[in-house]
Amino acid sequence: MSPLETKVRALFDAYGKRSDDALQDPPREDVEGVIKFFAPFFVESSPRGVIGGANDDRFRQVIPSGFARYRQVGGKHMTIKGIRVIELDRLHAVADVDWQFDYVNKAGKSGQVTFTNFYCVTIADGAPKIFAYVTPDEDQAMREHGLV
Repeated sequence: MSPLETKVRALFDAYGKRSDDALQDPPREDVEGVIKFFAPFFVESSPRGVIGGANDDRFRQVIPSGFARYRQVGGKHMTIKGIRVIELDRLHAVADVDWQFDYVNKAGKSGQVTFTNFYCVTIADGAPKIFAYVTPDEDQAMREHGLV
């Protein structure tokens, strides 16, 4: 495994753990730990469109609300089930990450939603940072599972 792939995998191991910890009862949110995974500026592409944002105080405020929404719809675990790293050069990679969202819905039925996100990662400053990501339609998946 290359040094780049090792760093990218370590980033997502830590990111996955923090995401899962935030869905526990009681939640263990590490906002400062999460923001360290992102570059000073990053871009998202999803069915809502393409947006860019700074890794700033506003981002710090959004992170807990995202985790709260997952808990509100019955989220119990958010775990990474697979990572494929595609190296673009010695400093950049795309991480193809398979997530599994375990939930208990309002009727008490448990289930899982799986989805794949694609993350662009750089190690230009030495530490791996997410500078872009592509996500599927999570809202649609949650509707299909009766969560929203």
